[in-house]
Amino acid sequence: MKPNNIYRITIDGDNPRQYHLHSRWLAEVYLQTYRQMGKQVSIEQLVDGFWQPLQVYYTGA
Repeated sequence: MKPNNIYRITIDGDNPRQYHLHSRWLAEVYLQTYRQMGKQVSIEQLVDGFWQPLQVYYTGA
């Protein structure tokens, strides 16, 4: 069985971007960085061939 370690981050705004990452740690770094910049960010994880929303709690500290 393959590990579910593929993440998709979508950054909304005037110039929307999408990143596909193979590390949860790196995905969380991207998420925190863009949120600190005031961007709307969503993160999803690839599970059994489908993108599922992933809850990551960030306090902004």
